[in-house]
Amino acid sequence: MNRIIRLAMPLAALSLAAGCGDSAATLLGKAQGSFAAQDYTAARKQLAEALLKEPENPKLLALMVRTQLHLGDPDAAESAVKRLRQTGAKVSELPLIKAQIALMRGQAKEALTLASDDTTIDGWRIRATAQLALGNPAKAETAFKNGMAAGDDIRLAEAYARFKLMSNDTSGAATVLKRMEKMAPDAFETLVLAGDLAAARGQTDLAIDGYRKVLKAYPGRVAPMIALANQYDAKGKIDEAEKLVEQAGKLAPDSTEVEALKYQLLAEKGEWEKIRLGLQGQESQLDPGSGLQMRYAEALLRLGHAQQARVLFSRAVLALPGNPYSRMMLGEAQLASGDAESAWATLKPLAASTLARPQLLESALKAARAAGAPEAESLRARLEPARLNATKALVAKGDMAVMHHDWNAVRTIYSQLLQQGEDPEVLKRLALAASNLGQVPEAVSYADRALAVSPNNPDYLYLAGLVRLDGDHDLPGARRLLEEAAAADPRNTVIARALERAKAAAG
Repeated sequence: MNRIIRLAMPLAALSLAAGCGDSAATLLGKAQGSFAAQDYTAARKQLAEALLKEPENPKLLALMVRTQLHLGDPDAAESAVKRLRQTGAKVSELPLIKAQIALMRGQAKEALTLASDDTTIDGWRIRATAQLALGNPAKAETAFKNGMAAGDDIRLAEAYARFKLMSNDTSGAATVLKRMEKMAPDAFETLVLAGDLAAARGQTDLAIDGYRKVLKAYPGRVAPMIALANQYDAKGKIDEAEKLVEQAGKLAPDSTEVEALKYQLLAEKGEWEKIRLGLQGQESQLDPGSGLQMRYAEALLRLGHAQQARVLFSRAVLALPGNPYSRMMLGEAQLASGDAESAWATLKPLAASTLARPQLLESALKAARAAGAPEAESLRARLEPARLNATKALVAKGDMAVMHHDWNAVRTIYSQLLQQGEDPEVLKRLALAASNLGQVPEAVSYADRALAVSPNNPDYLYLAGLVRLDGDHDLPGARRLLEEAAAADPRNTVIARALERAKAAAG
Protein backbone atom coordinates (compact mmCIF):
# COMPACT_ATOMS: atom_id res chain seq x y z
CA MET A 1 0.00 0.00 0.00
CA ASN A 2 1.27 3.43 -0.81
CA ARG A 3 2.05 5.73 2.08
CA ILE A 4 -0.92 7.83 3.10
CA ILE A 5 -0.44 11.52 2.43
CA ARG A 6 -1.79 13.52 5.35
CA LEU A 7 -3.79 16.50 4.21
CA ALA A 8 -3.45 18.39 7.45
CA MET A 9 -0.57 20.35 9.03
CA PRO A 10 0.03 22.30 12.23
CA LEU A 11 -1.56 25.75 12.00
CA ALA A 12 1.75 27.66 11.87
CA ALA A 13 3.10 25.45 9.09
CA LEU A 14 -0.20 25.71 7.23
CA SER A 15 -0.11 29.52 7.34
CA LEU A 16 3.50 29.58 6.16
CA ALA A 17 2.89 27.12 3.32
CA ALA A 18 -0.22 28.93 2.15
CA GLY A 19 1.60 32.18 1.76
CA CYS A 20 4.19 31.14 -0.80
CA GLY A 21 4.70 29.18 -4.00
CA ASP A 22 2.25 28.55 -6.83
CA SER A 23 -1.42 29.37 -6.46
CA ALA A 24 -3.93 26.58 -5.90
CA ALA A 25 -5.20 27.05 -9.47
CA THR A 26 -1.69 26.71 -10.88
CA LEU A 27 -1.04 23.61 -8.79
CA LEU A 28 -4.36 22.13 -9.94
CA GLY A 29 -3.29 22.64 -13.54
CA LYS A 30 0.05 20.94 -12.84
CA ALA A 31 -1.68 18.07 -11.07
CA GLN A 32 -4.06 17.60 -13.99
CA GLY A 33 -1.06 17.43 -16.31
CA SER A 34 0.70 14.92 -14.05
CA PHE A 35 -2.47 12.82 -13.81
CA ALA A 36 -2.86 12.81 -17.60
CA ALA A 37 0.80 11.74 -17.90
CA GLN A 38 0.09 8.92 -15.41
CA ASP A 39 2.54 10.37 -12.90
CA TYR A 40 0.18 9.90 -9.98
CA THR A 41 2.85 10.36 -7.33
CA ALA A 42 3.62 13.85 -8.66
CA ALA A 43 -0.09 14.63 -8.95
CA ARG A 44 -0.66 13.65 -5.32
CA LYS A 45 2.19 15.88 -4.16
CA GLN A 46 0.88 18.85 -6.18
CA LEU A 47 -2.67 18.35 -4.95
CA ALA A 48 -1.53 18.07 -1.33
CA GLU A 49 0.29 21.39 -1.69
CA ALA A 50 -2.74 23.01 -3.31
CA LEU A 51 -5.03 21.74 -0.55
CA LEU A 52 -2.90 23.51 2.02
CA LYS A 53 -3.95 26.73 0.31
CA GLU A 54 -7.57 25.82 -0.41
CA PRO A 55 -8.50 22.85 1.82
CA GLU A 56 -12.18 22.88 0.80
CA ASN A 57 -11.73 23.18 -2.96
CA PRO A 58 -13.97 20.44 -4.44
CA LYS A 59 -12.04 20.25 -7.72
CA LEU A 60 -8.82 19.57 -5.84
CA LEU A 61 -10.45 17.00 -3.60
CA ALA A 62 -12.21 15.24 -6.48
CA LEU A 63 -8.92 14.84 -8.35
CA MET A 64 -7.23 13.72 -5.13
CA VAL A 65 -9.80 10.94 -4.81
CA ARG A 66 -9.07 9.71 -8.32
CA THR A 67 -5.33 10.01 -7.78
CA GLN A 68 -5.37 7.98 -4.57
CA LEU A 69 -7.46 5.31 -6.27
CA HIS A 70 -4.92 5.06 -9.08
CA LEU A 71 -2.15 4.81 -6.48
CA GLY A 72 -3.99 1.98 -4.77
CA ASP A 73 -4.30 3.77 -1.41
CA PRO A 74 -7.80 3.05 -0.05
CA ASP A 75 -7.36 4.85 3.28
CA ALA A 76 -6.20 8.08 1.67
CA ALA A 77 -8.94 7.82 -0.99
CA GLU A 78 -11.59 7.37 1.70
CA SER A 79 -10.24 10.36 3.63
CA ALA A 80 -10.37 12.52 0.49
CA VAL A 81 -13.94 11.36 -0.23
CA LYS A 82 -14.99 12.30 3.29
CA ARG A 83 -13.52 15.77 2.93
CA LEU A 84 -15.10 16.19 -0.51
CA ARG A 85 -18.55 15.36 0.86
CA GLN A 86 -18.04 17.82 3.72
CA THR A 87 -17.75 20.62 1.15
CA GLY A 88 -21.32 19.91 0.05
CA ALA A 89 -20.20 18.83 -3.42
CA LYS A 90 -22.25 16.13 -5.07
CA VAL A 91 -20.26 12.92 -5.56
CA SER A 92 -22.20 11.20 -8.33
CA GLU A 93 -19.94 8.17 -8.50
CA LEU A 94 -19.84 7.58 -4.74
CA PRO A 95 -21.06 3.92 -4.81
CA LEU A 96 -18.45 3.11 -7.45
CA ILE A 97 -15.72 4.87 -5.48
CA LYS A 98 -16.72 2.96 -2.36
CA ALA A 99 -16.67 -0.26 -4.40
CA GLN A 100 -13.12 0.44 -5.57
CA ILE A 101 -12.03 1.15 -1.99
CA ALA A 102 -13.64 -2.08 -0.78
CA LEU A 103 -11.91 -4.02 -3.54
CA MET A 104 -8.52 -2.59 -2.57
CA ARG A 105 -9.15 -3.71 0.99
CA GLY A 106 -9.89 -7.26 -0.10
CA GLN A 107 -13.63 -6.93 0.51
CA ALA A 108 -14.69 -8.43 -2.81
CA LYS A 109 -18.27 -9.29 -1.81
CA GLU A 110 -18.93 -5.76 -0.62
CA ALA A 111 -17.39 -4.34 -3.80
CA LEU A 112 -19.62 -6.57 -5.91
CA THR A 113 -22.72 -5.43 -4.02
CA LEU A 114 -21.82 -1.75 -4.34
CA ALA A 115 -21.18 -2.05 -8.10
CA SER A 116 -23.95 -4.54 -8.85
CA ASP A 117 -26.12 -2.14 -10.87
CA ASP A 118 -23.32 -0.11 -12.46
CA THR A 119 -23.00 -0.76 -16.20
CA THR A 120 -20.25 1.77 -16.84
CA ILE A 121 -16.84 0.56 -17.93
CA ASP A 122 -15.48 1.11 -14.41
CA GLY A 123 -18.43 -0.80 -13.00
CA TRP A 124 -17.71 -3.80 -15.19
CA ARG A 125 -14.01 -3.64 -14.28
CA ILE A 126 -14.75 -3.67 -10.57
CA ARG A 127 -17.26 -6.49 -10.90
CA ALA A 128 -14.84 -8.55 -12.99
CA THR A 129 -12.03 -8.07 -10.49
CA ALA A 130 -14.34 -8.87 -7.57
CA GLN A 131 -15.59 -12.05 -9.25
CA LEU A 132 -12.00 -13.06 -9.85
CA ALA A 133 -11.14 -12.49 -6.18
CA LEU A 134 -14.14 -14.62 -5.22
CA GLY A 135 -12.90 -17.50 -7.38
CA ASN A 136 -15.43 -17.09 -10.21
CA PRO A 137 -13.32 -16.83 -13.40
CA ALA A 138 -16.25 -17.55 -15.73
CA LYS A 139 -18.26 -14.67 -14.25
CA ALA A 140 -15.17 -12.48 -14.34
CA GLU A 141 -14.70 -13.28 -18.02
CA THR A 142 -18.29 -12.27 -18.75
CA ALA A 143 -17.87 -8.98 -16.89
CA PHE A 144 -14.61 -8.23 -18.69
CA LYS A 145 -16.21 -8.88 -22.08
CA ASN A 146 -19.18 -6.65 -21.23
CA GLY A 147 -16.81 -3.89 -20.19
CA MET A 148 -14.72 -4.21 -23.34
CA ALA A 149 -17.91 -4.05 -25.42
CA ALA A 150 -18.92 -0.85 -23.63
CA GLY A 151 -15.93 1.09 -24.93
CA ASP A 152 -12.19 1.71 -24.71
CA ASP A 153 -10.64 1.97 -21.27
CA ILE A 154 -6.99 1.24 -20.59
CA ARG A 155 -7.48 0.15 -16.96
CA LEU A 156 -10.19 -2.35 -17.88
CA ALA A 157 -8.17 -3.66 -20.82
CA GLU A 158 -5.08 -4.10 -18.66
CA ALA A 159 -7.06 -5.96 -16.00
CA TYR A 160 -8.54 -8.23 -18.68
CA ALA A 161 -5.13 -8.89 -20.22
CA ARG A 162 -3.69 -9.74 -16.80
CA PHE A 163 -6.58 -12.11 -16.21
CA LYS A 164 -5.60 -13.83 -19.45
CA LEU A 165 -1.95 -14.00 -18.40
CA MET A 166 -2.91 -15.41 -15.01
CA SER A 167 -4.91 -18.07 -16.84
CA ASN A 168 -1.82 -18.86 -19.00
CA ASP A 169 -3.76 -17.67 -22.05
CA THR A 170 -0.97 -15.72 -23.73
CA SER A 171 -2.82 -15.67 -27.06
CA GLY A 172 -5.83 -14.06 -25.40
CA ALA A 173 -3.58 -11.54 -23.64
CA ALA A 174 -1.95 -10.69 -26.98
CA THR A 175 -5.36 -9.99 -28.51
CA VAL A 176 -6.22 -7.59 -25.70
CA LEU A 177 -2.78 -5.96 -25.99
CA LYS A 178 -3.42 -5.20 -29.67
CA ARG A 179 -6.53 -3.28 -28.71
CA MET A 180 -4.60 -1.45 -25.96
CA GLU A 181 -1.97 -0.44 -28.52
CA LYS A 182 -4.71 1.09 -30.66
CA MET A 183 -6.43 2.98 -27.83
CA ALA A 184 -3.33 4.14 -25.90
CA PRO A 185 -0.05 2.98 -27.46
CA ASP A 186 2.16 5.04 -25.13
CA ALA A 187 0.29 4.37 -21.90
CA PHE A 188 2.24 2.90 -19.03
CA GLU A 189 -0.15 -0.07 -18.85
CA THR A 190 0.29 -0.84 -22.56
CA LEU A 191 4.07 -0.70 -22.50
CA VAL A 192 4.38 -2.79 -19.33
CA LEU A 193 1.96 -5.41 -20.59
CA ALA A 194 3.98 -5.81 -23.79
CA GLY A 195 7.02 -6.62 -21.66
CA ASP A 196 5.05 -8.94 -19.37
CA LEU A 197 3.58 -10.83 -22.32
CA ALA A 198 7.01 -11.37 -23.84
CA ALA A 199 8.32 -12.54 -20.46
CA ALA A 200 5.40 -14.97 -20.09
CA ARG A 201 6.22 -16.42 -23.50
CA GLY A 202 9.88 -16.86 -22.61
CA GLN A 203 10.95 -14.21 -25.13
CA THR A 204 13.63 -12.74 -22.88
CA ASP A 205 15.24 -10.36 -25.37
CA LEU A 206 11.87 -8.98 -26.44
CA ALA A 207 10.87 -8.54 -22.79
CA ILE A 208 14.11 -6.66 -22.07
CA ASP A 209 13.44 -4.31 -24.98
CA GLY A 210 9.88 -3.81 -23.75
CA TYR A 211 10.85 -2.92 -20.20
CA ARG A 212 13.58 -0.59 -21.43
CA LYS A 213 10.92 1.30 -23.39
CA VAL A 214 8.81 1.59 -20.26
CA LEU A 215 11.67 3.03 -18.22
CA LYS A 216 12.59 5.44 -20.99
CA ALA A 217 9.03 6.76 -21.13
CA TYR A 218 8.38 6.52 -17.38
CA PRO A 219 11.69 6.84 -15.54
CA GLY A 220 11.72 6.18 -11.84
CA ARG A 221 9.01 3.49 -11.84
CA VAL A 222 10.07 0.63 -9.57
CA ALA A 223 7.89 -2.19 -10.97
CA PRO A 224 9.40 -2.17 -14.50
CA MET A 225 12.88 -1.87 -12.94
CA ILE A 226 12.31 -5.11 -11.07
CA ALA A 227 10.79 -6.75 -14.13
CA LEU A 228 13.80 -5.73 -16.25
CA ALA A 229 16.19 -6.91 -13.54
CA ASN A 230 14.50 -10.31 -13.56
CA GLN A 231 14.94 -10.57 -17.32
CA TYR A 232 18.61 -9.58 -17.05
CA ASP A 233 18.93 -12.31 -14.44
CA ALA A 234 17.35 -14.82 -16.83
CA LYS A 235 19.97 -13.83 -19.41
CA GLY A 236 22.77 -14.30 -16.89
CA LYS A 237 23.49 -10.55 -16.78
CA ILE A 238 23.66 -10.41 -12.99
CA ASP A 239 25.71 -7.21 -12.80
CA GLU A 240 23.13 -5.31 -14.86
CA ALA A 241 20.35 -6.77 -12.72
CA GLU A 242 22.11 -5.71 -9.51
CA LYS A 243 22.46 -2.12 -10.74
CA LEU A 244 18.71 -1.92 -11.33
CA VAL A 245 17.93 -3.49 -7.96
CA GLU A 246 20.18 -0.97 -6.24
CA GLN A 247 18.43 1.87 -8.07
CA ALA A 248 15.00 0.45 -7.20
CA GLY A 249 16.06 0.08 -3.57
CA LYS A 250 16.79 3.80 -3.34
CA LEU A 251 13.35 4.63 -4.73
CA ALA A 252 11.49 2.03 -2.66
CA PRO A 253 13.60 1.21 0.42
CA ASP A 254 10.77 -0.71 2.08
CA SER A 255 9.92 -2.93 -0.91
CA THR A 256 10.00 -6.63 -0.02
CA GLU A 257 10.12 -7.46 -3.74
CA VAL A 258 13.29 -5.42 -4.19
CA GLU A 259 14.86 -7.03 -1.12
CA ALA A 260 13.98 -10.54 -2.27
CA LEU A 261 15.56 -10.02 -5.68
CA LYS A 262 18.65 -8.45 -4.11
CA TYR A 263 19.32 -11.59 -2.06
CA GLN A 264 18.41 -13.89 -4.93
CA LEU A 265 21.14 -12.27 -7.03
CA LEU A 266 23.62 -12.54 -4.17
CA ALA A 267 22.78 -16.26 -3.92
CA GLU A 268 23.39 -16.75 -7.63
CA LYS A 269 26.82 -15.17 -7.17
CA GLY A 270 27.52 -17.40 -4.19
CA GLU A 271 27.98 -14.47 -1.82
CA TRP A 272 26.70 -16.43 1.17
CA GLU A 273 28.41 -14.40 3.87
CA LYS A 274 26.75 -11.20 2.62
CA ILE A 275 23.39 -12.95 2.75
CA ARG A 276 24.00 -14.26 6.27
CA LEU A 277 25.11 -10.89 7.58
CA GLY A 278 22.27 -9.06 5.83
CA LEU A 279 19.48 -11.32 7.09
CA GLN A 280 20.62 -12.74 10.42
CA GLY A 281 18.94 -9.95 12.37
CA GLN A 282 15.64 -10.70 10.62
CA GLU A 283 15.65 -14.49 11.07
CA SER A 284 12.70 -14.60 13.46
CA GLN A 285 10.61 -12.40 11.15
CA LEU A 286 11.21 -14.31 7.92
CA ASP A 287 8.13 -16.23 6.79
CA PRO A 288 8.80 -19.98 6.42
CA GLY A 289 9.00 -20.85 2.74
CA SER A 290 9.53 -17.25 1.62
CA GLY A 291 12.33 -16.48 -0.81
CA LEU A 292 14.25 -14.57 1.85
CA GLN A 293 13.96 -17.35 4.39
CA MET A 294 15.23 -19.97 1.96
CA ARG A 295 18.07 -17.70 0.79
CA TYR A 296 19.12 -17.31 4.42
CA ALA A 297 18.84 -21.04 5.08
CA GLU A 298 20.95 -21.85 2.02
CA ALA A 299 23.57 -19.31 3.11
CA LEU A 300 23.80 -21.07 6.48
CA LEU A 301 24.12 -24.43 4.73
CA ARG A 302 26.89 -23.26 2.38
CA LEU A 303 28.75 -21.68 5.32
CA GLY A 304 28.77 -24.93 7.29
CA HIS A 305 25.80 -24.39 9.62
CA ALA A 306 23.95 -27.48 8.40
CA GLN A 307 21.84 -28.10 11.51
CA GLN A 308 20.46 -24.54 11.54
CA ALA A 309 19.74 -24.78 7.82
CA ARG A 310 17.96 -28.09 8.35
CA VAL A 311 15.60 -26.53 10.88
CA LEU A 312 14.77 -23.64 8.54
CA PHE A 313 14.21 -25.87 5.51
CA SER A 314 12.03 -28.20 7.60
CA ARG A 315 9.82 -25.20 8.38
CA ALA A 316 9.77 -24.26 4.69
CA VAL A 317 8.62 -27.76 3.71
CA LEU A 318 5.80 -27.60 6.25
CA ALA A 319 4.72 -24.21 4.88
CA LEU A 320 5.08 -25.25 1.21
CA PRO A 321 4.48 -29.01 1.07
CA GLY A 322 4.39 -29.08 -2.72
CA ASN A 323 7.56 -27.04 -3.29
CA PRO A 324 10.36 -29.25 -4.72
CA TYR A 325 13.13 -26.71 -4.09
CA SER A 326 12.55 -26.59 -0.33
CA ARG A 327 12.53 -30.40 -0.22
CA MET A 328 15.73 -30.65 -2.24
CA MET A 329 17.47 -28.19 0.07
CA LEU A 330 16.17 -30.02 3.14
CA GLY A 331 17.71 -33.19 1.74
CA GLU A 332 21.03 -31.44 1.22
CA ALA A 333 20.93 -30.06 4.78
CA GLN A 334 20.12 -33.49 6.18
CA LEU A 335 23.04 -34.99 4.29
CA ALA A 336 25.41 -32.23 5.40
CA SER A 337 24.37 -32.77 9.03
CA GLY A 338 25.32 -36.45 8.78
CA ASP A 339 21.83 -37.95 8.42
CA ALA A 340 22.17 -39.84 5.14
CA GLU A 341 19.09 -42.01 5.72
CA SER A 342 16.78 -39.01 6.14
CA ALA A 343 18.43 -37.23 3.22
CA TRP A 344 17.81 -40.19 0.91
CA ALA A 345 14.21 -40.52 2.13
CA THR A 346 13.66 -36.82 1.30
CA LEU A 347 15.41 -36.84 -2.08
CA LYS A 348 14.39 -40.26 -3.41
CA PRO A 349 10.85 -39.31 -4.55
CA LEU A 350 12.12 -36.10 -6.15
CA ALA A 351 14.92 -37.90 -7.98
CA ALA A 352 12.48 -40.51 -9.29
CA SER A 353 11.02 -37.89 -11.63
CA THR A 354 12.10 -38.01 -15.26
CA LEU A 355 12.07 -34.20 -15.13
CA ALA A 356 14.53 -33.99 -12.21
CA ARG A 357 17.23 -31.38 -12.80
CA PRO A 358 20.97 -32.27 -12.70
CA GLN A 359 21.53 -30.50 -9.36
CA LEU A 360 18.82 -32.63 -7.76
CA LEU A 361 20.17 -35.83 -9.31
CA GLU A 362 23.66 -35.03 -8.05
CA SER A 363 22.38 -34.39 -4.50
CA ALA A 364 20.30 -37.58 -4.60
CA LEU A 365 23.29 -39.57 -5.84
CA LYS A 366 25.41 -38.37 -2.88
CA ALA A 367 22.62 -39.27 -0.45
CA ALA A 368 22.02 -42.67 -2.05
CA ARG A 369 25.71 -43.55 -1.88
CA ALA A 370 25.99 -42.36 1.72
CA ALA A 371 22.91 -44.37 2.68
CA GLY A 372 24.05 -47.44 0.73
CA ALA A 373 20.93 -47.37 -1.43
CA PRO A 374 20.95 -49.64 -4.52
CA GLU A 375 19.41 -46.83 -6.62
CA ALA A 376 22.78 -45.06 -6.61
CA GLU A 377 23.88 -46.87 -9.75
CA SER A 378 20.78 -45.90 -11.75
CA LEU A 379 21.21 -42.28 -10.65
CA ARG A 380 24.83 -42.34 -11.78
CA ALA A 381 23.70 -43.69 -15.17
CA ARG A 382 21.13 -40.90 -15.53
CA LEU A 383 23.90 -38.33 -15.02
CA GLU A 384 25.99 -39.67 -17.91
CA PRO A 385 26.35 -36.69 -20.31
CA ALA A 386 24.81 -38.28 -23.41
CA ARG A 387 21.72 -39.55 -21.60
CA LEU A 388 21.39 -36.41 -19.47
CA ASN A 389 21.64 -34.05 -22.46
CA ALA A 390 19.07 -36.01 -24.47
CA THR A 391 16.57 -35.87 -21.64
CA LYS A 392 17.29 -32.18 -20.98
CA ALA A 393 16.67 -31.34 -24.65
CA LEU A 394 13.33 -33.16 -24.65
CA VAL A 395 12.27 -31.56 -21.36
CA ALA A 396 13.20 -28.11 -22.73
CA LYS A 397 11.01 -28.72 -25.78
CA GLY A 398 8.20 -29.79 -23.48
CA ASP A 399 8.57 -26.66 -21.35
CA MET A 400 8.34 -24.46 -24.42
CA ALA A 401 5.28 -26.33 -25.67
CA VAL A 402 3.55 -25.79 -22.31
CA MET A 403 4.52 -22.10 -22.31
CA HIS A 404 3.06 -21.61 -25.79
CA HIS A 405 -0.05 -23.71 -25.05
CA ASP A 406 0.78 -26.07 -27.91
CA TRP A 407 -1.14 -28.88 -26.28
CA ASN A 408 -0.75 -31.35 -29.15
CA ALA A 409 3.03 -30.94 -28.88
CA VAL A 410 2.80 -31.26 -25.09
CA ARG A 411 0.97 -34.55 -25.47
CA THR A 412 3.50 -35.87 -28.01
CA ILE A 413 6.62 -34.88 -26.04
CA TYR A 414 5.47 -36.01 -22.62
CA SER A 415 4.13 -39.28 -24.03
CA GLN A 416 7.74 -39.97 -25.04
CA LEU A 417 9.01 -39.03 -21.59
CA LEU A 418 6.37 -41.24 -19.95
CA GLN A 419 8.06 -44.24 -21.55
CA GLN A 420 10.88 -43.76 -19.03
CA GLY A 421 8.56 -44.50 -16.10
CA GLU A 422 5.30 -43.64 -14.31
CA ASP A 423 6.34 -40.10 -13.42
CA PRO A 424 3.65 -37.94 -11.74
CA GLU A 425 5.13 -34.72 -13.15
CA VAL A 426 4.97 -36.13 -16.68
CA LEU A 427 1.45 -37.40 -16.03
CA LYS A 428 0.52 -33.97 -14.72
CA ARG A 429 1.48 -32.31 -18.00
CA LEU A 430 -0.33 -34.97 -20.01
CA ALA A 431 -3.44 -34.37 -17.89
CA LEU A 432 -3.27 -30.63 -18.58
CA ALA A 433 -2.79 -31.25 -22.30
CA ALA A 434 -5.75 -33.62 -22.46
CA SER A 435 -7.91 -31.21 -20.44
CA ASN A 436 -7.11 -28.30 -22.75
CA LEU A 437 -7.79 -30.47 -25.80
CA GLY A 438 -11.23 -31.31 -24.41
CA GLN A 439 -10.32 -34.93 -23.73
CA VAL A 440 -11.87 -35.10 -20.27
CA PRO A 441 -11.74 -38.90 -19.60
CA GLU A 442 -8.06 -39.01 -20.61
CA ALA A 443 -7.28 -35.95 -18.45
CA VAL A 444 -8.94 -37.56 -15.41
CA SER A 445 -7.08 -40.81 -16.04
CA TYR A 446 -3.68 -39.12 -16.24
CA ALA A 447 -4.40 -37.00 -13.15
CA ASP A 448 -5.54 -40.01 -11.14
CA ARG A 449 -2.41 -41.92 -12.14
CA ALA A 450 -0.27 -39.02 -10.93
CA LEU A 451 -2.20 -38.97 -7.64
CA ALA A 452 -1.75 -42.74 -7.25
CA VAL A 453 2.03 -42.29 -7.35
CA SER A 454 1.92 -39.54 -4.67
CA PRO A 455 -1.46 -39.79 -2.90
CA ASN A 456 -1.04 -36.98 -0.37
CA ASN A 457 0.63 -34.43 -2.63
CA PRO A 458 -1.51 -31.24 -2.69
CA ASP A 459 -0.39 -30.45 -6.26
CA TYR A 460 -1.74 -33.75 -7.60
CA LEU A 461 -4.88 -33.55 -5.47
CA TYR A 462 -5.45 -30.11 -6.99
CA LEU A 463 -4.80 -31.45 -10.50
CA ALA A 464 -7.24 -34.34 -10.10
CA GLY A 465 -9.90 -31.95 -8.83
CA LEU A 466 -9.20 -29.30 -11.45
CA VAL A 467 -9.53 -31.52 -14.53
CA ARG A 468 -12.85 -32.81 -13.20
CA LEU A 469 -14.03 -29.26 -12.50
CA ASP A 470 -12.92 -27.86 -15.87
CA GLY A 471 -14.43 -30.85 -17.68
CA ASP A 472 -17.74 -30.62 -15.75
CA HIS A 473 -17.12 -34.23 -14.74
CA ASP A 474 -17.80 -35.74 -11.30
CA LEU A 475 -18.27 -32.39 -9.57
CA PRO A 476 -18.71 -33.88 -6.07
CA GLY A 477 -15.40 -35.70 -6.61
CA ALA A 478 -13.80 -32.47 -7.79
CA ARG A 479 -14.92 -30.69 -4.64
CA ARG A 480 -13.69 -33.51 -2.39
CA LEU A 481 -10.26 -33.59 -4.03
CA LEU A 482 -9.88 -29.81 -3.89
CA GLU A 483 -10.90 -29.78 -0.23
CA GLU A 484 -8.15 -32.33 0.46
CA ALA A 485 -5.68 -30.21 -1.53
CA ALA A 486 -6.65 -27.07 0.41
CA ALA A 487 -6.27 -28.91 3.72
CA ALA A 488 -2.80 -30.12 2.69
CA ASP A 489 -1.69 -26.67 1.46
CA PRO A 490 -3.90 -24.08 3.21
CA ARG A 491 -1.81 -21.06 2.12
CA ASN A 492 -2.19 -21.82 -1.59
CA THR A 493 -4.50 -19.19 -3.09
CA VAL A 494 -4.74 -20.99 -6.45
CA ILE A 495 -6.16 -24.08 -4.75
CA ALA A 496 -8.48 -21.90 -2.65
CA ARG A 497 -9.92 -20.21 -5.76
CA ALA A 498 -10.49 -23.56 -7.48
CA LEU A 499 -12.25 -24.87 -4.37
CA GLU A 500 -14.60 -21.88 -4.38
CA ARG A 501 -15.44 -22.65 -8.01
CA ALA A 502 -16.04 -26.31 -7.15
CA LYS A 503 -18.36 -25.42 -4.28
CA ALA A 504 -20.38 -23.15 -6.55
CA ALA A 505 -20.51 -25.76 -9.32
CA ALA A 506 -21.45 -28.65 -7.03
CA GLY A 507 -24.17 -26.58 -5.36
